[in-house]
Amino acid sequence: MTALMFKNSDGDEFSVGAGRLKLISVEGLESPPSLLAVSAGPAIGGAINLSAQNTARKIKVNALVDLRGLDEVQVVEARKAIYEALGDLDNDGIMEVSRVGRTRWIGARPSREPEFTGKAWNEEWQIVRAEFICPRPYFKDMSPMTATVQFYEAMTEFSEEGIELAEEGREISMILFLGKRIATIENPGNVEAPVTIRFTGPIVNPYIRNQTSGETIRISRVINEGEFIEIETTPGKREIRLCLDGVIQNGMHYLDLASRFWKLLPRENLIEIGDESPGEGSEASFEFYPHYREA
Repeated sequence: MTALMFKNSDGDEFSVGAGRLKLISVEGLESPPSLLAVSAGPAIGGAINLSAQNTARKIKVNALVDLRGLDEVQVVEARKAIYEALGDLDNDGIMEVSRVGRTRWIGARPSREPEFTGKAWNEEWQIVRAEFICPRPYFKDMSPMTATVQFYEAMTEFSEEGIELAEEGREISMILFLGKRIATIENPGNVEAPVTIRFTGPIVNPYIRNQTSGETIRISRVINEGEFIEIETTPGKREIRLCLDGVIQNGMHYLDLASRFWKLLPRENLIEIGDESPGEGSEASFEFYPHYREA
């Protein structure tokens, strides 16, 4: 059984599969449409490059409005509620789709006003057709996945007597190890997933490298205790936010020019975190929604 619910930014809902709206059919829940882009290198005889790009997803819904037990005033109110949820074509919202034991969501907006079929005076049902456009064509899990990597100074201590070395007069009482921090992040989706990364101070010139894809994001700034810098890698929403004294500022100018806003590949990703002077108690955290081609 498939059920879907669209909620616009005003909180108005269009729920199909529960209550008086029954799903007849829905299109657009499988893989999004692709466009084959063709580009040629400069000059005569330039190389031809072909690349597939997913385009905006369109979802079409046919639903049955159960009008049994309603008088004419209540029928008008039922249709009005649908118009309030779908009638504003400039009102973005969220669509949730539940089927085969899972629920996923996608950003959507109505692409046309709802269309009602004619209703005879003695009929207790009516069909409504709705259409949606989803500029970002991938469905996401309902809850994000998170991970945290602590920055630390690993110290191995010995007894007060220390360890006597071959060179006379020298001993060791402590070994200080400052190394790379490695984390394995599993992306269970079937497409690349943008990620939100936060570095919490104190930390100097931090970087984060996806060793699986070979891409690195590096920040050229000292992040003091109580401060953090946040990196968003979603295409069209890429930004760097710096928090100083509780105030969020644009931190894009601290991005190293050789950086690339990478995504998590749809498998295990080996993530390396480092900086020039790790501070005790600082950390890096990750948050991402697994992305899917289908609902």
